[in-house]
Amino acid sequence: MSTDSLDDHADGLDDHAEAPALPEDCPLAKLYRKRVAQGRDLTILVSDWNLERGSGKTTLAMRLAEYMDRTEEGFTKHKATLSAQELTEAYTRESPRSALLLDEGQAAASNRRAMSGVNEALRQIVGMGRVEQKYLILTAPGVHQIDSDIRAMADVWVFVRELGEAQIFRVKYNPFENHELTSDWGTIRWPGELPGDLEQVYDELTAEKRRRLRGKGEDGEGYVEASEVDDQIRQAKKAARQEKRDELLNSLYENGEMTQQELGEMVGLSRSRVADILSE
Repeated sequence: MSTDSLDDHADGLDDHAEAPALPEDCPLAKLYRKRVAQGRDLTILVSDWNLERGSGKTTLAMRLAEYMDRTEEGFTKHKATLSAQELTEAYTRESPRSALLLDEGQAAASNRRAMSGVNEALRQIVGMGRVEQKYLILTAPGVHQIDSDIRAMADVWVFVRELGEAQIFRVKYNPFENHELTSDWGTIRWPGELPGDLEQVYDELTAEKRRRLRGKGEDGEGYVEASEVDDQIRQAKKAARQEKRDELLNSLYENGEMTQQELGEMVGLSRSRVADILSE
């Protein structure tokens, strides 16, 4: 297992070269560069291996956001939020190639309700087509607190092992066995202290958590009741399955492993429908 540092190297990508960077040979950095070149979104879920607080999830997420943001203004306080609704608004409002952070908000809402908000935010983003060229970093105590099909939409899971060290897993989806497939991508390390600009964003998020805790209690602003998103979650599940199915069909066809007719028979679609999916 390799160990990479967020401060060890420069990325070398155009105007992005001066930001704290993952080493060029880090699999996460390679995936990020590929998505940049393709004009596609990237979603990273940061959680704790032992479901603990205070392990540095937010500082890691902010460093990743600063590294990935390729806009002129960089990663600012307007791109970090505790609110699922604010995340969906920022997804359409902020410039392409922005990095957005949804930090856990359990200080103001129960676990179930907070995670329902995350699920709702991802559902809306998937509904937009995931073509806004945004790099999303989400933090949560544990990945399994998020709906399984929404969880599978994340491209990468990052588990904090201890303060300053985390393990990376690439996530893909097996549509036939209905579960995630993960590959161990090694570890990354980061310093505990944040640079001045990121520290300001961190302080504002912390202040917002405290405000919600004092003033909102269990009715935390910006969260959605689980009972209100059942239909939306079902739609998200369907969208997630279709997206993963279509990716698999494209991969098998491009590699010349199966014909369109064979692909259709495998997933229960007509050959013409498979042709439409491949053309899209």
